[in-house]
Order: sequence, then structure tokens, then C-alpha cells
Amino acid sequence: MSGTPSYSLRHRLVWLLTGTVAAIWLVSGLVVYQRAHHEADELLDGQLTQVADTLLAIMAGGEVEHFVKELHEHKGRNPVPIAFEIWHSDGGAMRRLATSPGHDAFETGLSDGFSERPHQGESWRFYSAHDDEAEYRVVVGQAHAARARLAREIGLSLLLPAMLALPLMALAVWWIVGRTLRPVDAVARQVGALDAQALAPLDESAPLPSEIAPLRSALNALIRRVSDAFENERRFTADAAHELRTPLAALKVQAQVALRAAADDSRQHALNQVIAGVDRMTHLVEQLLTLARVDPARQEIAPQPLDPAAIVSDVCAELQPQAQRQGQSLTVDAAPGCTIAVTPAWLQIALRNLVDNALRYAGDGTRIEVRLASVGADCMLSVADDGPGVAPGLRARLTARFVRGETEGEGCGLGLSIAARVATLSHARLELGEGLPRAGGGHGFAATLHFRRAGEA
Repeated sequence: MSGTPSYSLRHRLVWLLTGTVAAIWLVSGLVVYQRAHHEADELLDGQLTQVADTLLAIMAGGEVEHFVKELHEHKGRNPVPIAFEIWHSDGGAMRRLATSPGHDAFETGLSDGFSERPHQGESWRFYSAHDDEAEYRVVVGQAHAARARLAREIGLSLLLPAMLALPLMALAVWWIVGRTLRPVDAVARQVGALDAQALAPLDESAPLPSEIAPLRSALNALIRRVSDAFENERRFTADAAHELRTPLAALKVQAQVALRAAADDSRQHALNQVIAGVDRMTHLVEQLLTLARVDPARQEIAPQPLDPAAIVSDVCAELQPQAQRQGQSLTVDAAPGCTIAVTPAWLQIALRNLVDNALRYAGDGTRIEVRLASVGADCMLSVADDGPGVAPGLRARLTARFVRGETEGEGCGLGLSIAARVATLSHARLELGEGLPRAGGGHGFAATLHFRRAGEA
């Protein structure tokens, strides 16, 4: 299966930047050429005007014959770049007095000022003027090809250095982009060097650009989540293997006893032990699955506020038959009006485990009270019993996995661990302390979840 095609960010940036600059330069060159042509036209128009004024001044000074003589003497050595004609009024008729060397005569009938006419198969620009007495008339002209050549030379003189600098700019862009992308290469090398069996966050001491630092932070957050998930999986596998080994061995022993028993009473007792073991195994597997569900969970989105009174009543109603079978008194005091922000499923799991923990360890005939109350800025959900209780030194360890109290019971030591994990997910606090007073003195055991009221800081 072929992978998704990739591309080089460095190559793309270099080509995009170089191409963009080249396009901008090309447009700028066209603008420069147009401006150069315009400026050349204005410059050459001014030159035509100056030549015409100069020729009129020469005519007015009476140096016509000398000027014509000098003009013809230098026509071979110094060709004049601008063509001109000088006309003289003789008895009311205009007579051509002089013409610039190397040019044919212009057409007659040119008006004063600037005009465009064809001449010698090309487009020419002319300027015509006369003196105050209208005795002399001067016509000055220049081919548009000469103007275009001058504009082209000006434009090329401006664009040629830029065109020569374009390859140097491409190299500079390549070098700058390469240096800029070095942090990306560094992060890629760090990610490539990660060990799948021992994931560790990337080194955050090295400075990174603000555009890349969030990527490293996101990668580190992902690495931590994956590491936690791997650790939870390893811990769950180890715990499950440890806890299931003993019950399975006991089931095998009881099954072997039932097979070998000759008396019906012995066989029945062994089979009853097998059924009780299966029940304990079922409860253990359910607790392990619940733990596997809540242990890696994350509270990404704040839950909607709710009144937990109905959930408390429903959970206790589900467990009421179990309490009756064991001769226990399960009472509920859950007045509505205490609003907390918690996921309903997590609250059900936590409360069910706390009540089930009390039913299993408090003993037959005990009292169990479930109470929901508002105390200041907190909503407290407590499950208290008048059973044998737990020594103060042991209470802090009960939220660890597979840790049981000093009393005998059918539990697997996961209920309080699950409740503690749910409390963490719900930004609550699980407190273990003394429960209901016993008739013979002392107190039982109580587990209390402290939730912040919705809307409280």
C-alpha cells in the first residue's frame, strides 16, 4: 500500500517566494519600461523644442549662411540625431533654406506645435515653430524608433541588475528558509528518536519560534496521554492477572473436590463453593472492566450542571434488594436543590461502588445511610454505615487498588479506587472517615464525595 505523497516545505517556500518576487519584478519592469518611454518622450519633446528655438535664434542673428556652411561641412563626421528643416519667407512664398544632412525633405503643410506624420516609411514626431516676424520657420523631427530605442535602453539599464540579482536572491531565500526550518528538523529528529517502549516528552528547554512551539507542546501532551494509556494498560494487565490467578485456582480445586466427592453433601458443598467463586469472579471482572473504563478517561469538556438527587435515589433503589437479602437497612436522604457539574455516568459509577462497598464490608444487619446535602459552597454525597469501621491509619490506603479493610468480605478492593478516580475526573474530592455510631460504641465507616456547587468559584 503506497503512502500518502509528501512534498518539501523548503522547496515549496523557495519556489513560491522566488516566483512571487520574479513576478513582481516583471510587473515592475513593465511599469518601469512604460514610465521610461513616457519620460523619454517628454525629454525628447523638450529636446525638439530646444533645437527649434536654437535654430530660430541662429536665424534671427543673421548667421544663416555661416550656419548652413558649417552644417554641410560637418554632415559626414557628425550626423545630427534630429532631423530639421529651415524655411525662409521670400516675397510671401516659403523657400526651403537648409535641411539636416542625411534626411529627405519633410512633407509640407505641417502645423505649428507637435504632430505625428509618417516619413521615410516610419512614424515620426515633428515640432514646427516660426519667429515673431514669420520670416523663418523651423521644422524639427525625430523617428519614433529612436525614442523606443532610448526607452528600451533606459528600461534595460534598470532591469538588468535586477535580473542578474534574481539567482542570488533565490540562493538567499533557500538559505534563509533552510535556517528558519531548522527547528522543525530538530523536532522531527527528537520525535524520530523516541522509544515506543519508553515514551518521554520532548525537551522543552530549547527555544522554538512561536509558530512551532505549540506543535511541540501538543506532541508532548499526546506523548503523556499515550504514556499514561500504556502505563494504565500494563498496570491493568498485571493487576488482572494477579487478582484472577487465586480465584481461578480456588475454582479448580472446588471443581476437583466435587468430582471426587462420594457423598452428595460433599459434592453439593463443593458445587456451592464453585458458584460462590463464580459470583466473586463475576464481580471482580465487572470491577476490573469499570476500572479499565474510568482509569484512562479524561474530562475534556465541562459537563452540564445537574441536580443529582434523582440519580442518588435510582442507584440506591437498584441496590435495595441486595441490602434486604443481607438484612441490612439502606436509607436515602437526597433532597433536591443541590446543583453540581458532573457527568451522570461517572456519578452513577462512583455512588454504586460506594454503596456496594458498604453492603459488602459493613456486615449483615447493619445500617447504611446515603445522604445528599448542601454545606456552604459544597454539595456532599456521603455513604455511611455502622459496621466495624476502618482504623484511621488504614483509611489513606483504601483508595489504592486491591487494598481491603481489616474485615472479611467478598469485595475485591477496587470500589474505593474507582470512586477516587471518578472524583478526580469530576474535580471533586473523596474523603474517608468515621461513619454512623455503633450500639456497642465506636463508629462505622463513611465515604464522602465533596463537589463544588455549580457556579461557585
